[in-house]
Amino acid sequence: MDDEKRFTGSISDEYDLIRLVMPHFDELQSLVAQSVTDYPYSEPKPIKVLDLGCGSGRTAEAVLTARQDVQLIALDNEEKMLRQAETRLQPFIQRGRCQLVLADALRYLEQQPENTLEIVASALTLHNMTQSYRADLHAQILRVLKAGGLFVNADKYAPQDDSERFEYLGVALNRFFDVFVPLGKFHQLREWVLHNVADQSPDHVMKEQDIITALHQLGFVNIQINHRRNLEALLVAHKPRKPPS
Repeated sequence: MDDEKRFTGSISDEYDLIRLVMPHFDELQSLVAQSVTDYPYSEPKPIKVLDLGCGSGRTAEAVLTARQDVQLIALDNEEKMLRQAETRLQPFIQRGRCQLVLADALRYLEQQPENTLEIVASALTLHNMTQSYRADLHAQILRVLKAGGLFVNADKYAPQDDSERFEYLGVALNRFFDVFVPLGKFHQLREWVLHNVADQSPDHVMKEQDIITALHQLGFVNIQINHRRNLEALLVAHKPRKPPS
C-alpha cells in the first residue's frame, strides 16, 4: 500500500507557515541534526543519510549544514513539496552532497539493499502514515540500516495518556487560530485543523510507549523518546551492532 498524500491541498502551498504555529519547529530540526552530528564515524567516506518525507527541505538543510561528511537522499511522495526542497537545497545538490527522490517511502526502501545506510532521519512525516504502513516502514528502516545505524525522527509521539494527549491537541489547535485568523488564512486554517485532528485518529496516532514497544520487538535497541515539546518529541533508536544470538 502506498503512503497517503496528505499535503496535496493548500497546506503545501505555504507549508513554512507551520514555523509561526509551532515555535519549536526549528528546534526539532536542530535536534535531528545534532543526533546526526553525534553519530560516530571513522572511515574516510561519506555518511549515507536518507531523509524520509523531506517536505520543504528544512531537515535536510539542517543535517547537511551540521555535518560536512554527509551525503543525503531527500525523499518525498509530494512533487509540490519536493520542488520547494529543490530550491532550498540547491547549493548542496550542486556540490553533489544531496539527491532528490520523488517516491513512496516504503516502496523506495523495499528496493534498497540491506545494510546500506548509516542513518535514516525524518521530521514531522511518519505521523501522517497509517499504523500498518508505518509498521512496515519501521521494519524496512531496520533492514536497510548498517549495524549500529541510527534512526532519528522528530515527530508527533503522543503521550500514552489520552487526557494529556488531547490537552496538547487543544493547545496546538488554539495556536493555529491565533496565527492564521489575523493573517486571513482561513482556507489553510481549515485544512490544518482537520489535518491535526486526523493525526490523533486511531489509525494514525503514534503513542510513545506503543512505538517504543513495537520498535523493540522489531529489533531496534537504545530506543529513547525525549525533548518533548507539546505533542512533538524526538525519537532515537539504533540497529544492533551484532545480530541477536
